[in-house]
Amino acid sequence: MKTNEIILMPDRLSFPLAPCAVGKLSSAVLTVAGDIPDDIEGIAVAIEYDDDGETKRYTAAGTRQADGTYRVYLAPVYFPESSETLKYHVIGADASGNPRWLGTGNLRILDNPADGGGVMPDILPRDTFVYSPIDHLYHQVIVDFDDDGFPQLSVDRQGVQK
Repeated sequence: MKTNEIILMPDRLSFPLAPCAVGKLSSAVLTVAGDIPDDIEGIAVAIEYDDDGETKRYTAAGTRQADGTYRVYLAPVYFPESSETLKYHVIGADASGNPRWLGTGNLRILDNPADGGGVMPDILPRDTFVYSPIDHLYHQVIVDFDDDGFPQLSVDRQGVQK
């Protein structure tokens, strides 16, 4: 297995999900599998931190795979400090967009030499353009939605000069 595999048991929410160990400031990939309810159309993994009395929550959306599992990529910024006491939550979204808690497990963030970045990327402005060295034009970044309703980035084919 090349990822941390999380096996859901939504009929046994009182049982914890498998413990997950990741590296401090290192990326991680989770595969969410098991008894995913039939009406769930999306999966996300949330990690909550207590930051001096304020709760911070990092959430990453999963991508449905051909086999029905979900692949969830977690960036290094999700794991800023070593910890042995955190939990992760798997949350589904049904066809109406309503959230459903599908389970919780222990999360360990271990010290390691990866030394990734711990700064959350800035939000891109609404009218963001990227330069193409091939046609020497700027193309607008657009969010499209795939057949499953998940957002994906694309660029406007017709560029402009600036």
